[in-house]
Parts: sequence; structure tokens; C-alpha cells
Amino acid sequence: MGSVYGALMADSGHEVWMFDKWQDHVDAMRTRGLRVEGASGDRTVAVNATSDAAAAGVCDLVIVATKGHDTDAAVAAARGMIGSATAVLSLQNGLGNVEKIQALLKGHEGGVLAGIAGGFGASMIGPGHAHHNGMSAINIAEATGGLTQRLEQVRSVWTSSGFHCEVFEDIWPVVWSKLNANIAVSATCSLFGLVTGEVRANAPAWELSKACVLETSAVAAAKGIKLLYDDPVQWVSDFIAKMPKARPSMYQDVLAGRRSEIDTIHGGVVAEGQRVGVPTPTCAFMVTAVRALQAKSQLQGSAYKSS
Repeated sequence: MGSVYGALMADSGHEVWMFDKWQDHVDAMRTRGLRVEGASGDRTVAVNATSDAAAAGVCDLVIVATKGHDTDAAVAAARGMIGSATAVLSLQNGLGNVEKIQALLKGHEGGVLAGIAGGFGASMIGPGHAHHNGMSAINIAEATGGLTQRLEQVRSVWTSSGFHCEVFEDIWPVVWSKLNANIAVSATCSLFGLVTGEVRANAPAWELSKACVLETSAVAAAKGIKLLYDDPVQWVSDFIAKMPKARPSMYQDVLAGRRSEIDTIHGGVVAEGQRVGVPTPTCAFMVTAVRALQAKSQLQGSAYKSS
């Protein structure tokens, strides 16, 4: 996702620094440029790339696009890019990321922006090369609420780069509404080796997905958060129909033997459900099942390799 953001922003004339700990990716961007193909076209863009935040210096806007479990380490490593007035925007899946960044940057004058990206279906083809199936929306808000001038300034960066970006006075209805898309397909695709459209076509898998979506919606309701739609199952079904061949990032991580975001996606719902007294047994099962699959993948080298 960060590669999609950076390539389109750089291609639109913004000064962009790509900061990543994946050295092969950094080296490829330095030597060949950053290639992004898919819904936005096919382009290779010259970008600044570094694994040392100090090389970039203080930035006006820092976008955090890491997995939830990498938030602490990523923000700590990026401190050289964050000045007193820097806006720090979390564009991450799952729950708890904004709160982590706020705690890490406590007292930071620039403050934290909360955002959610929808309908991208992005994946890495290889170092310096990303693909995305769509680019429906970037939704952003002040983490503490309200509409501000800087929110509009950040929005203008996105829109001038070809993204559809909207600002919100309260981001949490958007976060929980988008969360249902991840809840519906991330774990189910990972566990059964399916792309998103195959989940909808597989009746038993779809029952598991629907149960997770209904549990998530019940937790949101208990928190006083009104979703952006009345029928969450129908909304998720329509969402899947737009990108039926996508492989969620959780599925890609499990296949590669990497740690997935199960703890911030389904695990986040379980934790919030415990706080508000809403049972989430299917989401809890998904957390345990995906953790088991991760362990298998890490031991055998592939999540679907037979013993």
C-alpha cells in the first residue's frame, strides 16, 4: 500500500521519501525506480528511498502504512522524519494503531491523523514492484475529532495525486465499517487458501465470514458506533464482488511464513468485545486458527505444504 501511495504522489510532483526496513526494496527503488501497476495504470517513478529516516529529514506529512504489529518499531525508527509540526497519518488495518502512535508521540504538537484505505487489494510483485486491484477511497480525520485546515491540506495532497479522498469529523464509523471487509475475507482466505470471490461462493466458508461480520457489527453497536450501512452482510458481499480475485494481505503473509495482522483485526474485535461485554466466539476461533497456520507455515516453509 505504501508503494502505491508513494508512486502516485511522486508521479504527481510531490517530494516523496520511501522509508522501509526491507533493504532489497529500498535498493530496487534507488536503482530502477518504483513500479506500480493495476487500477491506476502502469508506471515506474523515480523516488527517494532510504532505510535511514535521518536521510529524509523532517517531513510535513508522515504516512504510517505498516502492519499493526510493526507500528511501535516503525514509528520509533521514523522519528528522524517527524518534527514538531509534522502530521502523522495512520493508514493501517485493524484496531489499536492510532492509539499506539498517540502514545509513542505523546505531547507531539503535530498530532495524529487517523485514516482508512478502501478497495485497493495491493500486493508486492517483488522489490520495487507493486500491484493493486482497485483504489476506491482514502478516508481521513483528526484522531481527536473535528475538522481542521491541516486536514484539508492533507486531503489536497491525496486528491492531487489521483486518489479519491474524503475528510470526516469522526473517523470511527468509517474504521469499523471498513473493518468488516477485512473481517470477512482475511482469515477465511488464509485458512482455506481462497481468493475473496471464492469465499463468497463457498457456503461453509461464507458462514464463518458472516458470523465474524455480525460479531464485529454487534461490538460496534455496543460501542455506540453507527456503521455506514444498514446490512453489513450485504455490504461485505457487494465489496467482495468488486474485487473477487484479490488475495488479502493476511493470506499473503501466512503463505510467506510472516506474522499476520490477525491480532489487530479479528483479535482487535475480540478485545473490544470483552471491553463492552459482547461475545465474539467466531472471531476468537479465527485468531487461534490463523495463529496455528502461521506456526505451521513458519515451521514448514509454506502454509499449504503437506507434511
